[in-house]
Amino acid sequence: MTAIPLHKGLYGRPAPYPEACEPLEEVGAARPADAAAAMAFALARLTGAADPRPLVLVTTAAWVRERGRPFARGLVRWGAGPGRLVWVRANKEAEALWALEEALKSGAVAGGLASVEAPAFVATRRLDFAARAGKAVGMLVRVEPAQDLSAARRRWRIESRPSGGEAFDAAAPGATRLRAELVRRRDGPPGAWTLEQDDETGRLRLDPGLADHRVDAVEPGGVDVVRRLASAAA
Repeated sequence: MTAIPLHKGLYGRPAPYPEACEPLEEVGAARPADAAAAMAFALARLTGAADPRPLVLVTTAAWVRERGRPFARGLVRWGAGPGRLVWVRANKEAEALWALEEALKSGAVAGGLASVEAPAFVATRRLDFAARAGKAVGMLVRVEPAQDLSAARRRWRIESRPSGGEAFDAAAPGATRLRAELVRRRDGPPGAWTLEQDDETGRLRLDPGLADHRVDAVEPGGVDVVRRLASAAA
């Protein structure tokens, strides 16, 4: 008997990075300091689709108070310039969720993103229905990874990484990089990838030198199964 590598034996071959979005996805920062990386990742997912409709960004008063106003030039870099982005400021989280739901189901936007702390399961289910009704994509950005119930079809955990090297100047910062871990999904196995921002398009792409296709999270009993296989092979 031959022992099978852990990340292939339990889930099959490593899954490719899912470029296409589900109707509702949730993006959590690995740490509070990674909140900006999580926001950038969510924007990149929204702007990656070839849909000319506008996008909506919904922020709560708490988010703006803690992290400041969205920076226009930074949004342009991620493909969400003022000519396409509609910014909605909500006082409370319930208002933000309502605004995102109304925008998604209207059919007038390609997608929407809302900064939230602890959305109720019922609210996330309504967002999933609204996104499918309006043929749009909804993104929920949270400061920390969540363990509560959610109707989001994918849950991401985002961690900022050191920038890549600059080919023409060793002292200059290179491409923006982050690690995207897909911790929950309905259409396949989880996985983790290292992504970098393309200077020409502004979109995220797989870093061929650092892409990580391993599955870090192992199902209960998975390690023992592989150990038994290895012992049998010996």
